[in-house]
Amino acid sequence: MKQESLLLRECLNHVNALPDIEARNGDRNWITIRNGDKSVDYAYKIQPDVTGTTAELIIPYFQRFERNNGDKILLLTRYLSNPAIDILLEKKIEFIDTAGNIYLNNSAAYILIRGQRRPKGNPLSRSKITITTFQIIYILLKNPHILQATVGDIAAAAGITSSTVSRGLQDLYELGYLQRQRDGNYRIINYPKLLERWEMGYAESLRPKLIVEAFTPAGERSFSDVAETMIEGAKEGKFLLGGELGAAIATDYLRPQSATLHLVESDRQTSVKSQAMAMAAKMRLKPSPKGNIVFVQQFGTQNTWSEEGRETLADPLLLHAELRLIPDERSQETADRLYRHYLATRDENT
Repeated sequence: MKQESLLLRECLNHVNALPDIEARNGDRNWITIRNGDKSVDYAYKIQPDVTGTTAELIIPYFQRFERNNGDKILLLTRYLSNPAIDILLEKKIEFIDTAGNIYLNNSAAYILIRGQRRPKGNPLSRSKITITTFQIIYILLKNPHILQATVGDIAAAAGITSSTVSRGLQDLYELGYLQRQRDGNYRIINYPKLLERWEMGYAESLRPKLIVEAFTPAGERSFSDVAETMIEGAKEGKFLLGGELGAAIATDYLRPQSATLHLVESDRQTSVKSQAMAMAAKMRLKPSPKGNIVFVQQFGTQNTWSEEGRETLADPLLLHAELRLIPDERSQETADRLYRHYLATRDENT
């Protein structure tokens, strides 16, 4: 993508401006850092916009990559704030941004430059992608073939207007996530890359907007004591099961300690918060800002897992994104299983 090529070049220019250090991208999948007769090869990942929240999501990916492949990996991004840099440094995630913030720690060189100011201007990737864009991306990832349908069909599924969909598709095309075909329709260029962008946006923008209230079991009860009650609530159509609880039911691989409950709007005269409070009271849950049972609003009309026998669960896209917010290894392994067993087939359909 053109935007990524520009970002890569800007990052390498900052390294090459340092005395005695040379950075090359001879192979498009690798960067070589050279200092005199010493050199180190890095795989690299371009993530245009990284905040403190998304930095937390990047870390497990980088750690798994280095553990599974035995190669060093370098984060290239537009700009890193000091809080984001602190998070990355703590986990020894190496990085370069287009402002000139650099952390390299290898046998050829140790470099740490931080505190550089954000480049002027509004980056295209940030200004073009909004909360409604993430709702569009979700629908495209769930059903790639919907790109052959009408804009109105996509709008109805995403819960937004047709004009917003048209604008969003054009933005995703300009950002290099979609390809325009001869018949005027679009297709997804790289499903895993679009999935990754969706998950970053879900964590940083969409999910915070959808959160209604967080709870924890009242009294001496544990999560396992209320899990069956939540499962029964989902069977009654009150909400969809997501987070660890939904993923545990889907994969039979995880012992859940938390849940995201995707509320079904049952009464337009009652606010979703009132609905959540009433359901929580029946399940003997108490409000807690850091509670492990979180009620969220649904968006659009496609949050349910559409596979037969899975009607009480949130779609695997939502389960996968919610597991990525949990840093422990078992949750990440469960997310990988969800991808292999359910999401990979959608990738094939693109």
